[in-house]
Amino acid sequence: MMTGDNVQAIPQSRNRLAMAAALMAIFTTIFASNLPTPLYAVWQVQWGFSSMALTAIFSVYVFGVASTLLTLGSLSDKLGRRQVLVPGMLLTIISAGMFMLAEDIFDLGFARVLTGIGTGIITGAASAAVVEMEPDGNWARGATLSALFFTLGAFAGPTVSSLALRWNIDAGLWPFVVIIALSMTTITLLLIAPWPAHLGQRRSDFSWRTWRPTRIKMPREMLGVFAFAGAAISLAWSTGSLYGSLGPSLATNLVGIGDRSTAGLFAAAWQLLAGMSQFACQRQPVSRMLLLGPSTLMVGLLAMAAAVLFSSPWIFAFATIATAFGAGATGVVAIASVSEVAPPAERGGITSAFYLLAYLTMATVVLSLGFVSDLIGLGNSILGFTVVVSVAAFGLIVVAVRSGRVTLFN
Repeated sequence: MMTGDNVQAIPQSRNRLAMAAALMAIFTTIFASNLPTPLYAVWQVQWGFSSMALTAIFSVYVFGVASTLLTLGSLSDKLGRRQVLVPGMLLTIISAGMFMLAEDIFDLGFARVLTGIGTGIITGAASAAVVEMEPDGNWARGATLSALFFTLGAFAGPTVSSLALRWNIDAGLWPFVVIIALSMTTITLLLIAPWPAHLGQRRSDFSWRTWRPTRIKMPREMLGVFAFAGAAISLAWSTGSLYGSLGPSLATNLVGIGDRSTAGLFAAAWQLLAGMSQFACQRQPVSRMLLLGPSTLMVGLLAMAAAVLFSSPWIFAFATIATAFGAGATGVVAIASVSEVAPPAERGGITSAFYLLAYLTMATVVLSLGFVSDLIGLGNSILGFTVVVSVAAFGLIVVAVRSGRVTLFN
Protein backbone atom coordinates (compact mmCIF):
# COMPACT_ATOMS: atom_id res chain seq x y z
CA MET A 1 0.00 0.00 0.00
CA MET A 2 1.28 3.47 -0.84
CA THR A 3 1.78 5.62 2.24
CA GLY A 4 1.35 9.37 2.45
CA ASP A 5 5.12 9.82 2.70
CA ASN A 6 5.64 7.86 -0.49
CA VAL A 7 3.08 9.91 -2.34
CA GLN A 8 4.85 13.11 -1.35
CA ALA A 9 8.23 11.75 -2.46
CA ILE A 10 7.26 12.13 -6.10
CA PRO A 11 5.21 15.14 -7.19
CA GLN A 12 1.79 14.19 -8.51
CA SER A 13 2.49 15.60 -11.99
CA ARG A 14 5.70 13.59 -12.33
CA ASN A 15 4.02 10.48 -10.96
CA ARG A 16 1.34 10.87 -13.63
CA LEU A 17 4.01 10.78 -16.35
CA ALA A 18 5.11 7.33 -15.21
CA MET A 19 1.49 6.26 -15.03
CA ALA A 20 0.91 7.56 -18.56
CA ALA A 21 3.90 5.53 -19.74
CA ALA A 22 2.44 2.36 -18.23
CA LEU A 23 -0.96 3.06 -19.81
CA MET A 24 0.71 3.70 -23.17
CA ALA A 25 2.47 0.34 -22.84
CA ILE A 26 -0.90 -1.39 -22.36
CA PHE A 27 -2.49 0.46 -25.28
CA THR A 28 0.42 -0.14 -27.65
CA THR A 29 0.85 -3.85 -27.00
CA ILE A 30 -2.89 -4.57 -27.33
CA PHE A 31 -3.00 -2.32 -30.41
CA ALA A 32 -0.18 -4.39 -31.91
CA SER A 33 -1.72 -7.74 -31.03
CA ASN A 34 -5.10 -6.89 -32.63
CA LEU A 35 -3.91 -4.88 -35.64
CA PRO A 36 -3.33 -7.90 -37.98
CA THR A 37 -6.93 -9.18 -37.65
CA PRO A 38 -8.31 -7.62 -40.89
CA LEU A 39 -5.14 -8.61 -42.74
CA TYR A 40 -5.33 -12.39 -42.19
CA ALA A 41 -7.91 -12.85 -44.95
CA VAL A 42 -5.80 -10.68 -47.30
CA TRP A 43 -2.67 -12.73 -46.62
CA GLN A 44 -4.70 -15.92 -47.06
CA VAL A 45 -5.70 -14.85 -50.57
CA GLN A 46 -2.18 -13.63 -51.46
CA TRP A 47 -0.32 -16.72 -50.24
CA GLY A 48 -3.05 -19.34 -50.61
CA PHE A 49 -2.97 -20.97 -47.18
CA SER A 50 -5.88 -22.82 -45.59
CA SER A 51 -8.32 -21.79 -42.86
CA MET A 52 -6.46 -24.13 -40.50
CA ALA A 53 -3.23 -22.28 -41.25
CA LEU A 54 -4.95 -18.93 -40.73
CA THR A 55 -6.23 -19.94 -37.31
CA ALA A 56 -2.82 -21.38 -36.46
CA ILE A 57 -1.26 -17.96 -37.06
CA PHE A 58 -3.79 -16.48 -34.67
CA SER A 59 -3.28 -19.23 -32.08
CA VAL A 60 0.51 -19.16 -31.85
CA TYR A 61 0.08 -15.68 -30.38
CA VAL A 62 -1.97 -17.27 -27.61
CA PHE A 63 0.73 -19.82 -26.90
CA GLY A 64 3.28 -17.00 -26.74
CA VAL A 65 1.17 -15.22 -24.13
CA ALA A 66 0.49 -18.43 -22.19
CA SER A 67 4.14 -19.46 -22.06
CA THR A 68 5.03 -16.02 -20.74
CA LEU A 69 2.36 -16.26 -18.03
CA LEU A 70 3.81 -19.63 -17.03
CA THR A 71 7.39 -18.41 -16.81
CA LEU A 72 7.66 -14.63 -16.42
CA GLY A 73 4.35 -13.70 -14.79
CA SER A 74 5.87 -12.65 -11.45
CA LEU A 75 9.21 -11.37 -12.72
CA SER A 76 8.26 -7.68 -12.60
CA ASP A 77 7.46 -8.04 -8.87
CA LYS A 78 11.13 -8.72 -8.25
CA LEU A 79 13.07 -7.22 -11.15
CA GLY A 80 11.01 -4.02 -11.34
CA ARG A 81 8.11 -2.87 -13.51
CA ARG A 82 10.08 -0.61 -15.84
CA GLN A 83 12.91 -3.14 -16.19
CA VAL A 84 10.40 -5.61 -17.62
CA LEU A 85 8.31 -3.18 -19.67
CA VAL A 86 11.16 -1.83 -21.80
CA PRO A 87 12.28 -5.28 -23.11
CA GLY A 88 8.62 -6.13 -23.71
CA MET A 89 8.21 -3.04 -25.88
CA LEU A 90 11.40 -3.91 -27.78
CA LEU A 91 9.86 -7.30 -28.60
CA THR A 92 6.80 -5.47 -29.92
CA ILE A 93 9.03 -3.43 -32.24
CA ILE A 94 10.83 -6.56 -33.48
CA SER A 95 7.54 -8.36 -34.13
CA ALA A 96 6.23 -5.37 -36.12
CA GLY A 97 9.40 -5.46 -38.21
CA MET A 98 8.88 -9.18 -38.82
CA PHE A 99 5.36 -8.51 -40.10
CA MET A 100 6.67 -5.84 -42.47
CA LEU A 101 9.29 -8.21 -43.88
CA ALA A 102 7.10 -11.34 -43.91
CA GLU A 103 7.17 -13.33 -47.13
CA ASP A 104 5.30 -16.48 -46.10
CA ILE A 105 3.12 -17.99 -43.41
CA PHE A 106 6.09 -19.04 -41.28
CA ASP A 107 7.28 -15.43 -41.02
CA LEU A 108 3.78 -14.45 -39.91
CA GLY A 109 3.75 -17.20 -37.30
CA PHE A 110 7.11 -16.14 -35.87
CA ALA A 111 5.98 -12.52 -35.73
CA ARG A 112 2.82 -13.56 -33.88
CA VAL A 113 4.79 -15.57 -31.33
CA LEU A 114 6.97 -12.54 -30.58
CA THR A 115 3.84 -10.39 -30.28
CA GLY A 116 2.38 -12.87 -27.81
CA ILE A 117 5.50 -12.96 -25.67
CA GLY A 118 5.67 -9.17 -25.62
CA THR A 119 1.99 -8.95 -24.68
CA GLY A 120 2.41 -11.46 -21.87
CA ILE A 121 5.35 -9.53 -20.46
CA ILE A 122 3.78 -6.09 -20.71
CA THR A 123 0.12 -6.42 -19.73
CA GLY A 124 0.65 -7.85 -16.25
CA ALA A 125 3.53 -5.55 -15.31
CA ALA A 126 1.93 -2.40 -16.75
CA SER A 127 -1.47 -3.11 -15.17
CA ALA A 128 0.17 -3.64 -11.78
CA ALA A 129 2.15 -0.40 -12.17
CA VAL A 130 -0.99 1.61 -13.01
CA VAL A 131 -2.81 0.28 -9.95
CA GLU A 132 0.17 0.96 -7.68
CA MET A 133 0.69 4.50 -8.97
CA GLU A 134 -2.95 5.58 -8.63
CA PRO A 135 -2.53 8.84 -6.64
CA ASP A 136 -5.23 8.16 -4.04
CA GLY A 137 -4.47 4.47 -3.69
CA ASN A 138 -7.77 3.70 -5.43
CA TRP A 139 -6.97 0.30 -6.93
CA ALA A 140 -10.42 0.01 -8.53
CA ARG A 141 -9.90 3.24 -10.50
CA GLY A 142 -6.44 2.07 -11.55
CA ALA A 143 -7.82 -1.26 -12.73
CA THR A 144 -10.57 0.56 -14.65
CA LEU A 145 -7.99 2.76 -16.38
CA SER A 146 -6.00 -0.31 -17.40
CA ALA A 147 -9.13 -1.96 -18.78
CA LEU A 148 -10.05 1.23 -20.67
CA PHE A 149 -6.69 1.45 -22.44
CA PHE A 150 -6.85 -2.29 -23.13
CA THR A 151 -10.22 -1.80 -24.83
CA LEU A 152 -9.04 1.25 -26.79
CA GLY A 153 -6.01 -0.65 -28.06
CA ALA A 154 -8.11 -3.65 -29.08
CA PHE A 155 -10.42 -1.31 -31.03
CA ALA A 156 -7.78 0.97 -32.55
CA GLY A 157 -5.53 -1.81 -33.90
CA PRO A 158 -7.92 -3.41 -36.40
CA THR A 159 -9.41 0.01 -37.17
CA VAL A 160 -6.04 1.31 -38.39
CA SER A 161 -5.38 -1.72 -40.59
CA SER A 162 -8.96 -1.60 -41.94
CA LEU A 163 -8.51 2.06 -42.88
CA ALA A 164 -5.23 1.18 -44.60
CA LEU A 165 -7.14 -1.35 -46.70
CA ARG A 166 -9.91 1.17 -47.36
CA TRP A 167 -7.56 3.90 -48.55
CA ASN A 168 -5.38 1.50 -50.58
CA ILE A 169 -2.36 2.28 -48.43
CA ASP A 170 0.19 -0.54 -48.21
CA ALA A 171 -1.58 -2.42 -45.41
CA GLY A 172 1.36 -4.77 -44.95
CA LEU A 173 3.68 -1.86 -44.18
CA TRP A 174 2.25 1.38 -42.78
CA PRO A 175 0.11 -0.02 -39.95
CA PHE A 176 3.22 -1.69 -38.56
CA VAL A 177 5.14 1.57 -38.88
CA VAL A 178 2.48 3.00 -36.55
CA ILE A 179 3.21 0.18 -34.07
CA ILE A 180 6.92 0.97 -34.16
CA ALA A 181 6.28 4.69 -33.67
CA LEU A 182 3.96 4.05 -30.72
CA SER A 183 6.43 1.60 -29.19
CA MET A 184 9.35 4.01 -29.48
CA THR A 185 7.25 6.77 -27.91
CA THR A 186 6.31 4.43 -25.06
CA ILE A 187 9.91 3.39 -24.45
CA THR A 188 10.95 7.04 -24.35
CA LEU A 189 8.26 7.78 -21.76
CA LEU A 190 9.27 4.77 -19.70
CA LEU A 191 12.90 5.89 -19.65
CA ILE A 192 12.41 9.59 -18.92
CA ALA A 193 9.54 9.32 -16.43
CA PRO A 194 10.63 9.43 -12.76
CA TRP A 195 9.20 6.40 -10.99
CA PRO A 196 8.37 6.23 -7.26
CA ALA A 197 11.18 4.74 -5.19
CA HIS A 198 8.99 1.85 -4.05
CA LEU A 199 8.01 0.96 -7.61
CA GLY A 200 9.86 0.05 -10.76
CA GLN A 201 13.10 -0.73 -8.97
CA ARG A 202 14.91 -4.02 -8.74
CA ARG A 203 14.51 -5.60 -5.32
CA SER A 204 17.72 -5.75 -3.34
CA ASP A 205 17.26 -9.45 -2.60
CA PHE A 206 16.60 -10.39 -6.24
CA SER A 207 19.00 -12.84 -7.86
CA TRP A 208 18.72 -14.60 -11.19
CA ARG A 209 20.21 -17.69 -9.55
CA THR A 210 17.40 -17.98 -7.04
CA TRP A 211 14.56 -16.73 -9.25
CA ARG A 212 12.06 -19.36 -10.34
CA PRO A 213 9.24 -19.19 -12.91
CA THR A 214 5.71 -18.36 -11.79
CA ARG A 215 3.99 -21.24 -10.02
CA ILE A 216 0.47 -22.04 -11.12
CA LYS A 217 -1.50 -23.54 -8.22
CA MET A 218 -5.11 -23.89 -7.23
CA PRO A 219 -6.45 -24.44 -3.69
CA ARG A 220 -8.66 -27.53 -3.55
CA GLU A 221 -11.54 -25.59 -2.01
CA MET A 222 -11.62 -23.27 -5.06
CA LEU A 223 -11.85 -25.95 -7.74
CA GLY A 224 -15.65 -25.65 -8.11
CA VAL A 225 -15.62 -21.87 -8.43
CA PHE A 226 -12.59 -22.03 -10.71
CA ALA A 227 -14.29 -24.53 -13.03
CA PHE A 228 -17.42 -22.36 -13.24
CA ALA A 229 -15.48 -19.13 -13.82
CA GLY A 230 -13.17 -20.86 -16.30
CA ALA A 231 -16.16 -22.07 -18.32
CA ALA A 232 -17.62 -18.55 -18.35
CA ILE A 233 -14.43 -16.81 -19.50
CA SER A 234 -13.83 -19.53 -22.10
CA LEU A 235 -17.27 -18.86 -23.63
CA ALA A 236 -16.58 -15.14 -23.80
CA TRP A 237 -13.07 -15.40 -25.20
CA SER A 238 -13.92 -18.15 -27.69
CA THR A 239 -16.51 -15.88 -29.29
CA GLY A 240 -14.01 -13.02 -29.37
CA SER A 241 -11.37 -15.26 -30.94
CA LEU A 242 -13.81 -16.14 -33.73
CA TYR A 243 -14.10 -12.46 -34.62
CA GLY A 244 -10.35 -11.97 -34.19
CA SER A 245 -9.33 -14.80 -36.51
CA LEU A 246 -12.07 -15.79 -38.97
CA GLY A 247 -14.37 -12.79 -38.47
CA PRO A 248 -13.28 -10.86 -41.59
CA SER A 249 -13.42 -14.06 -43.69
CA LEU A 250 -16.89 -14.78 -42.32
CA ALA A 251 -18.02 -11.26 -43.21
CA THR A 252 -16.68 -11.28 -46.78
CA ASN A 253 -17.40 -14.90 -47.75
CA LEU A 254 -20.65 -15.69 -45.95
CA VAL A 255 -22.70 -12.59 -45.14
CA GLY A 256 -22.25 -10.50 -48.26
CA ILE A 257 -19.81 -7.80 -47.13
CA GLY A 258 -17.63 -7.37 -50.19
CA ASP A 259 -15.28 -4.68 -48.90
CA ARG A 260 -12.46 -6.13 -46.77
CA SER A 261 -11.94 -2.90 -44.87
CA THR A 262 -15.57 -2.91 -43.75
CA ALA A 263 -15.25 -6.57 -42.79
CA GLY A 264 -12.25 -5.70 -40.62
CA LEU A 265 -14.21 -2.97 -38.87
CA PHE A 266 -16.66 -5.57 -37.58
CA ALA A 267 -13.80 -7.15 -35.61
CA ALA A 268 -12.81 -3.72 -34.27
CA ALA A 269 -16.40 -2.91 -33.34
CA TRP A 270 -16.75 -6.23 -31.50
CA GLN A 271 -13.74 -5.43 -29.32
CA LEU A 272 -15.03 -1.94 -28.52
CA LEU A 273 -18.55 -3.13 -27.71
CA ALA A 274 -17.32 -5.99 -25.54
CA GLY A 275 -15.13 -3.57 -23.58
CA MET A 276 -18.01 -1.12 -23.16
CA SER A 277 -20.19 -3.98 -21.98
CA GLN A 278 -17.67 -4.86 -19.28
CA PHE A 279 -17.65 -1.29 -17.99
CA ALA A 280 -21.45 -1.12 -18.03
CA CYS A 281 -21.81 -4.40 -16.15
CA GLN A 282 -19.18 -3.86 -13.45
CA ARG A 283 -21.63 -2.30 -10.99
CA GLN A 284 -24.42 -4.78 -11.68
CA PRO A 285 -25.15 -7.73 -9.34
CA VAL A 286 -23.30 -10.86 -10.44
CA SER A 287 -26.52 -12.87 -10.16
CA ARG A 288 -28.15 -10.63 -12.77
CA MET A 289 -25.18 -10.90 -15.12
CA LEU A 290 -25.21 -14.70 -14.75
CA LEU A 291 -28.52 -14.72 -16.57
CA LEU A 292 -28.11 -11.71 -18.84
CA GLY A 293 -24.60 -12.45 -20.14
CA PRO A 294 -24.93 -16.06 -21.39
CA SER A 295 -28.53 -15.54 -22.58
CA THR A 296 -27.56 -12.48 -24.65
CA LEU A 297 -24.60 -14.41 -26.02
CA MET A 298 -27.00 -17.16 -27.11
CA VAL A 299 -29.23 -14.62 -28.88
CA GLY A 300 -26.20 -13.19 -30.67
CA LEU A 301 -25.02 -16.64 -31.76
CA LEU A 302 -28.50 -17.44 -33.08
CA ALA A 303 -28.37 -14.20 -35.06
CA MET A 304 -24.92 -15.13 -36.38
CA ALA A 305 -26.29 -18.43 -37.65
CA ALA A 306 -29.17 -16.58 -39.31
CA ALA A 307 -26.74 -14.11 -40.90
CA VAL A 308 -24.82 -17.01 -42.45
CA LEU A 309 -27.97 -18.81 -43.62
CA PHE A 310 -29.53 -15.68 -45.16
CA SER A 311 -26.28 -13.93 -46.13
CA SER A 312 -27.42 -10.77 -44.37
CA PRO A 313 -24.99 -8.00 -43.32
CA TRP A 314 -27.69 -6.41 -41.15
CA ILE A 315 -28.33 -9.57 -39.17
CA PHE A 316 -24.57 -9.98 -38.83
CA ALA A 317 -24.34 -6.44 -37.45
CA PHE A 318 -26.96 -7.32 -34.83
CA ALA A 319 -25.09 -10.55 -34.06
CA THR A 320 -21.90 -8.56 -33.52
CA ILE A 321 -23.60 -6.23 -31.05
CA ALA A 322 -25.36 -9.03 -29.15
CA THR A 323 -22.38 -11.40 -28.91
CA ALA A 324 -20.10 -8.55 -27.85
CA PHE A 325 -22.45 -7.48 -25.06
CA GLY A 326 -23.06 -11.08 -23.99
CA ALA A 327 -19.36 -11.93 -23.99
CA GLY A 328 -18.50 -8.78 -22.04
CA ALA A 329 -21.13 -9.47 -19.38
CA THR A 330 -20.12 -13.14 -19.13
CA GLY A 331 -16.48 -12.12 -18.74
CA VAL A 332 -17.42 -9.84 -15.84
CA VAL A 333 -19.18 -12.79 -14.17
CA ALA A 334 -16.08 -14.95 -14.55
CA ILE A 335 -13.65 -12.37 -13.16
CA ALA A 336 -15.95 -11.43 -10.28
CA SER A 337 -16.50 -15.08 -9.34
CA VAL A 338 -12.77 -15.72 -8.99
CA SER A 339 -11.85 -12.40 -7.38
CA GLU A 340 -14.58 -12.71 -4.76
CA VAL A 341 -13.28 -15.91 -3.18
CA ALA A 342 -9.56 -16.02 -4.04
CA PRO A 343 -7.35 -15.83 -0.90
CA PRO A 344 -5.19 -12.65 -1.11
CA ALA A 345 -1.99 -14.60 -0.48
CA GLU A 346 -2.68 -16.89 -3.46
CA ARG A 347 -4.49 -14.46 -5.76
CA GLY A 348 -1.56 -14.08 -8.17
CA GLY A 349 -1.23 -17.79 -8.86
CA ILE A 350 -5.01 -18.26 -9.11
CA THR A 351 -5.34 -15.34 -11.53
CA SER A 352 -2.51 -16.70 -13.69
CA ALA A 353 -4.18 -20.12 -13.78
CA PHE A 354 -7.50 -18.49 -14.66
CA TYR A 355 -6.13 -16.58 -17.65
CA LEU A 356 -3.97 -19.51 -18.71
CA LEU A 357 -7.10 -21.66 -18.97
CA ALA A 358 -8.86 -18.92 -20.95
CA TYR A 359 -5.99 -18.50 -23.42
CA LEU A 360 -5.51 -22.23 -23.98
CA THR A 361 -9.24 -22.80 -24.47
CA MET A 362 -9.38 -19.91 -26.92
CA ALA A 363 -6.47 -21.31 -28.94
CA THR A 364 -7.97 -24.81 -28.97
CA VAL A 365 -11.36 -23.55 -30.15
CA VAL A 366 -9.85 -21.43 -32.92
CA LEU A 367 -7.58 -24.23 -34.17
CA SER A 368 -10.48 -26.68 -34.13
CA LEU A 369 -12.63 -24.22 -36.05
CA GLY A 370 -9.95 -23.80 -38.71
CA PHE A 371 -9.46 -27.57 -39.00
CA VAL A 372 -13.19 -28.25 -39.35
CA SER A 373 -13.55 -25.39 -41.86
CA ASP A 374 -11.09 -27.09 -44.20
CA LEU A 375 -13.10 -30.33 -43.94
CA ILE A 376 -16.73 -29.19 -44.19
CA GLY A 377 -16.50 -25.53 -45.22
CA LEU A 378 -16.45 -22.26 -43.32
CA GLY A 379 -20.22 -21.82 -43.32
CA ASN A 380 -20.95 -25.23 -41.80
CA SER A 381 -18.20 -24.82 -39.22
CA ILE A 382 -19.59 -21.43 -38.14
CA LEU A 383 -23.05 -22.95 -37.77
CA GLY A 384 -21.58 -25.76 -35.68
CA PHE A 385 -19.72 -23.23 -33.54
CA THR A 386 -22.91 -21.30 -32.80
CA VAL A 387 -24.67 -24.51 -31.72
CA VAL A 388 -21.84 -25.75 -29.47
CA VAL A 389 -21.24 -22.41 -27.74
CA SER A 390 -24.98 -21.80 -27.33
CA VAL A 391 -25.42 -25.19 -25.65
CA ALA A 392 -22.45 -24.41 -23.39
CA ALA A 393 -23.92 -21.01 -22.50
CA PHE A 394 -27.25 -22.62 -21.65
CA GLY A 395 -25.42 -25.20 -19.56
CA LEU A 396 -23.70 -22.39 -17.65
CA ILE A 397 -27.08 -20.89 -16.78
CA VAL A 398 -28.37 -24.29 -15.63
CA VAL A 399 -25.34 -24.82 -13.40
CA ALA A 400 -25.72 -21.32 -11.96
CA VAL A 401 -29.37 -21.96 -11.09
CA ARG A 402 -28.82 -25.45 -9.67
CA SER A 403 -25.86 -24.33 -7.57
CA GLY A 404 -27.84 -21.45 -6.07
CA ARG A 405 -25.67 -18.75 -7.63
CA VAL A 406 -28.80 -17.28 -9.18
CA THR A 407 -32.54 -17.76 -8.83
CA LEU A 408 -34.99 -17.44 -11.69
CA PHE A 409 -37.78 -16.18 -9.47
CA ASN A 410 -37.41 -13.94 -6.42
